[in-house]
Amino acid sequence: MPSVAKASTKRARQAPDPAKRRDEIADAALSVLGSEGSRGLTHRAVDEAAEIPAGSTSNYFRTREALLEAAARRHLELDMPPAELLEALTNDKTPLSREELKALILGALEPVLAEERRGRLAARYELSLESTRRAELHAVMDELRRTVAELTAITLRRSGCEDPDLHARHLVVVLDGISVDQVGATTVTLDRAAIEQLIDRFLDTC
Repeated sequence: MPSVAKASTKRARQAPDPAKRRDEIADAALSVLGSEGSRGLTHRAVDEAAEIPAGSTSNYFRTREALLEAAARRHLELDMPPAELLEALTNDKTPLSREELKALILGALEPVLAEERRGRLAARYELSLESTRRAELHAVMDELRRTVAELTAITLRRSGCEDPDLHARHLVVVLDGISVDQVGATTVTLDRAAIEQLIDRFLDTC
């Protein structure tokens, strides 16, 4: 018969890492939002999607508001470029040609629009709609949007854009519009060539 000490050690080894479990829960929340919409987001639904014991989600995120905020922050984390690329974008002052800038924009956009990530994209817009009714979530979404705009401005500044901060906000709106168009996937949804043309038109104004 195992000793009490050994049994306690075994339970400790089996206990989930809190940071990893939080990420798992946030990932599952995004999955539920993408497939079921915000009305389907419950603690129980997230437990089931994450395949974790019932009650686990509420242990980490006591309220639905906290769960939504965790999903929003996780969404940005998943869509951000790798840390080494972010560092390069921030520290590299080498001028960018128009074609290099266009390639960076399209390179950042393509994985976001990938078919296998359509659910995550849908989840983003569920979060955006929820944020119009929830002040704390709105603050999180605003922070995330400003982060993206600031990173975009850094890149536009290297291209010689006359007003990189303003044009960064414009570009974020353009890319959001493209994303909404893609997530709807209607018969008039833009294809790759049309998206490139739209980006070219935007760069003409920069």
